[in-house]
Amino acid sequence: MYNTLMNISLVDLHTDAITELSPEDFAKFIKNAAKCGVSAISVSVWTTEMQNPMEQIRRYKQQIAGLKTTVKLLLHIEDAWFVNEQNIDEFIGFKPYSVGIVWNENNNLAGGAFGNGDVTPLGETVIRKLVKNGVKVDLAHLNRKSFFSTAKILQNLGQKLLCTHTCFAEINSHPRNLDREQVQTIVNSGGVVGLTLVGDFLTANKTATQSDVLAHINYFRENFPTGNLAFGTDFYGTKNLPSGIKNYNDLQKFISTHKITLQNPLG
Repeated sequence: MYNTLMNISLVDLHTDAITELSPEDFAKFIKNAAKCGVSAISVSVWTTEMQNPMEQIRRYKQQIAGLKTTVKLLLHIEDAWFVNEQNIDEFIGFKPYSVGIVWNENNNLAGGAFGNGDVTPLGETVIRKLVKNGVKVDLAHLNRKSFFSTAKILQNLGQKLLCTHTCFAEINSHPRNLDREQVQTIVNSGGVVGLTLVGDFLTANKTATQSDVLAHINYFRENFPTGNLAFGTDFYGTKNLPSGIKNYNDLQKFISTHKITLQNPLG
């Protein structure tokens, strides 16, 4: 079931807060999220620069489990470069809600947004094993070639497609943004795109504005069903947030002011 994302109940498909904040400050972040009416957050563990990702993920998993909150916290792994046929069962044991198989560069699994590689045989094995075990595969950070290769694998497995945090290339051309064909592929599967608040993705200008966020939302509304659009804020994953939208309180005000109703796959 898709939950309606309204001004009284906000869901976030992507935040890097857990890796960027101390445990104490992360707990405060989640406490504030609850006060702002946030009902669920996909908590991302970015592994690209980690020397021992498995141990770090175990620690963050325990940290999430130890929090008492009304917010549903779901574990997301960003960049599965370290996953292979020997450790994938242990990795799946962490029970991530979703996994992005790359970050911005190529890895052993697929081509990143700034690379030119495609999904590798190991990448396909990992994707299939994740899906078999109920883990969603995130299309964010893939280059166009790997995006369509991954999408094809997932569709053949009967999956709805998910891109947790991106913007739209027709509004601002950026390697991390999706073009019309990519968005249509996700929509056709019944999946969801998470609109992010990364200023570099929203606009070519130095500073993004709320009007830039609205431009991306309106582009989607004019071309695709609104029910396939969500938010993936990337709070604490970027310092370049739009003016006036720096936290969940600001985002709730933005949603309420503009009467925005979106959808979300976190169930």
